[in-house]
Amino acid sequence: MISNPNQLNEDNHPTVSFKNAVNFFLQDCKVRNLTKETLRRYRNGLKKFHHVLEVSNKDMTTLTALDLTHRIIPGMFDEGLALRTVNCNICILKEFFKFLATEGWMETNIVADLKPFKVLQSSTHTFTEGHLQRLFSQPDRSTFTGYRNYIMMLVLFDTGIRLKELTNLRVTDIDFEEQTIRILQGKGRKHRIVPIQRTCVLQLNHYLQERGKLEHDRLWVNLDNQPFEDSGIRVMISRYCKAAEIQGVQCSCHTFRHTFAKQYLLNGGDMFTLKNILGHERMETTEYYVELFSRDMQIQHEKFSPVEHLADEFPSSIDESGVSQQ
Repeated sequence: MISNPNQLNEDNHPTVSFKNAVNFFLQDCKVRNLTKETLRRYRNGLKKFHHVLEVSNKDMTTLTALDLTHRIIPGMFDEGLALRTVNCNICILKEFFKFLATEGWMETNIVADLKPFKVLQSSTHTFTEGHLQRLFSQPDRSTFTGYRNYIMMLVLFDTGIRLKELTNLRVTDIDFEEQTIRILQGKGRKHRIVPIQRTCVLQLNHYLQERGKLEHDRLWVNLDNQPFEDSGIRVMISRYCKAAEIQGVQCSCHTFRHTFAKQYLLNGGDMFTLKNILGHERMETTEYYVELFSRDMQIQHEKFSPVEHLADEFPSSIDESGVSQQ
């Protein structure tokens, strides 16, 4: 806890300015070893929230739960913010006001009962087999950059790793003998081992021969032998999707991740292993995929149901009523 109040109010309660409260909050986040990306998101979100307070002529310490639920959050929707963005802002406020209450700068946590809105999921954000065929045919594999791009998409589809995880891969993270990739800087700085299969192993091995030995260990490089950063990967995926005339899905590395999860489940993979491969902290996050692809899994089950196969093999022994016909 950070005990550094600026002054005492009339009731002898410690008070702090919004700016100092944010600084103390971010300092506490650093102590808890949160990632730079999380700190950046908190800082930007609270900066926008401060602007909302100023426009509304509201003070942080006198703000009520009703102010949030009846004015500030509805105002986010009025601005045209997407539901996921509003939910992100709610999560930031929950962390911030929890900190304020813990430090004694607010008597109660006014957002304790505030919950993010439920987001209706859609199965449209996965690539179809046709999408994938067209995507993988886009890179010119006779060139170094084209071959590199092809391998990067192959790794995304074979592992389901995130964009940052792909970008930060190093040569030493690949274990060709064990057929695994080591993720050292996953979400929340979590370490995990992700399996890769024979085709991907062979292609990565060939790519490393083309890459050659360099002074640095970053796996993906450009023509100047400098690390190929995530911004370039985003542009690459977007350009290939446009050239492949892919519509109706988000053209991003995360769509490869969703597609991997879907195919893994449809091919009979279990949720526990999928959770570990994807690096999810909670099983509930993985279970979302089961709900998301439930219709696809039902269709898959209809194709491979042992009972249906038995009925096809011995049509005289079973009917739809379950009564034996023999």
